[in-house]
Amino acid sequence: MQKACGHCHQTFVCQQAGGCWCGTVKLDPAQLAWIKQKYANCLCPPCLGAVAEGTLGEGMVT
Repeated sequence: MQKACGHCHQTFVCQQAGGCWCGTVKLDPAQLAWIKQKYANCLCPPCLGAVAEGTLGEGMVT
């Protein structure tokens, strides 16, 4: 299913039913809570990766 990223608005493929790429991204509970609070939908691979790396989101590493 095509979706638009909640952050950058780029389109990407989401496989909600299972086996989606996003399931392999390691996020801590605070990062997940930040995403759920800020966005109504999924994030694309680059944006979700940035959250995981700490370069996007609350408490960003600069």
